[in-house]
Amino acid sequence: MRIGILGGGQLAMMMVQMSNKHGIDFIVVDPNDNPPASKYAKCIKAEYNDKDSLDYLIDNCDVVTIDFENVPSDALKYLENKVPVYPGSYAVEICQDRLKEKNIFNKNNIPTTEYCVVSSKDDLASAINVLGTNSILKSRKLGYDGKNQITINEYCAKEAWSLSGKAKAILEKKVDFETEVSIIGICTKSSGTIFYPLVENFHKNGILNLSIAPYENTKLQKLAESYHNKITEELNYIGVLVIEFFIDKSGNLIANEMAPRVHNSGHWTNEGASISQFEAHIMAISGIKIKNISINGNSAMLNILSKMPMDINNKNPCYKLYDYGKSERLNRKLGHITVTDNNKKELIKNVTKISKSFS
Repeated sequence: MRIGILGGGQLAMMMVQMSNKHGIDFIVVDPNDNPPASKYAKCIKAEYNDKDSLDYLIDNCDVVTIDFENVPSDALKYLENKVPVYPGSYAVEICQDRLKEKNIFNKNNIPTTEYCVVSSKDDLASAINVLGTNSILKSRKLGYDGKNQITINEYCAKEAWSLSGKAKAILEKKVDFETEVSIIGICTKSSGTIFYPLVENFHKNGILNLSIAPYENTKLQKLAESYHNKITEELNYIGVLVIEFFIDKSGNLIANEMAPRVHNSGHWTNEGASISQFEAHIMAISGIKIKNISINGNSAMLNILSKMPMDINNKNPCYKLYDYGKSERLNRKLGHITVTDNNKKELIKNVTKISKSFS
């Protein structure tokens, strides 16, 4: 079995690392020099829509997947005419566009934030009249990690359209939320969908900072799973798909966005579950049966941004440091730390201690 991956970042790297026991070879396509996955798999330096590279994957791979959702959909369409691609181009196209995401949520009666479509300065003015200034202008595309988002207020309302780059967008009313969670599901070819427990997520400057699992709420777990099933059934989905939610002050789930891939909020599964999200995704798209996934107590994941800390005690059995081997840059994800403990209070204490050491 040989799998092609479009994208050679840390997600591809961990898919390769966590799947080595299955005897699978990998070929990664990435336009950058020495991406993280290149240390562990054959890497072709090329643009994602380079025909020669795509033909090479077709000729040499049994299946192709992605490590981020902004791969050109035309490249996926070209591939899937000749080789299985999971997730498929239709699912990826929807997850690339905030409006298409909202539409599929609404179609399946999954609550979302209030929003208006914005394609011009006049649209934005009308949308602000409807939703008020307590809102956020988000580009329909390329809006991950808080990018291409502008918080609207009285001062910047007139300037927001220019600041946005005049790209097609949506204006979302802010949610007065209690917390944020994500549901990570693995859609298999023959065994239905397997879910990890809900994960509670904490962001800083629009970028995920900390994830803690499990978020124990049986009612919301079942509801999130039902929403996930609705979406993946419509998309005919295989592999890992993640849906992020707000939990509002009344305890309701409000869908925010989706990721058609393994996800930052699932990194804790490397140590916190018997099968990580990375291995599970590869097993699912390869047709390898996943019998059961057990959870190992409580887990947390801390992102390392901008600068790698020098004094993390990686010898502590409760900690695991992952270094992606990237050059340092402001707000760049350079690595992460997973923390595990059977006692949740001790887990939080350890997380607080670690975060203080490099904050």
